[in-house]
Amino acid sequence: MLIDPPVRLTESALDNLRLITFPEPFLRVGMRGGTCGGTFVLGFDTKTENDEEYLIENIPVIIDRRELLFVLGTEISYEVQGNGFYLHKPPKV
Repeated sequence: MLIDPPVRLTESALDNLRLITFPEPFLRVGMRGGTCGGTFVLGFDTKTENDEEYLIENIPVIIDRRELLFVLGTEISYEVQGNGFYLHKPPKV
């Protein structure tokens, strides 16, 4: 059974991530600061025993199991005119 990854990388994010030499083996997506009013986290890290691993368009991504529900549906994009990478969770319809 094929399971879709819990986050989505836009083409702009994929293009820019492919240009980066990762200082750690994985791209970490997460949530910090609690469930209400927390902030998204994007960075490079090593895998721990609490992490789920995904390969999204050949980008190795890890997410802590405890944060999966909070980042589910998050879209990661890259804005050239902005400050780089953005994490956005679209509202449920």
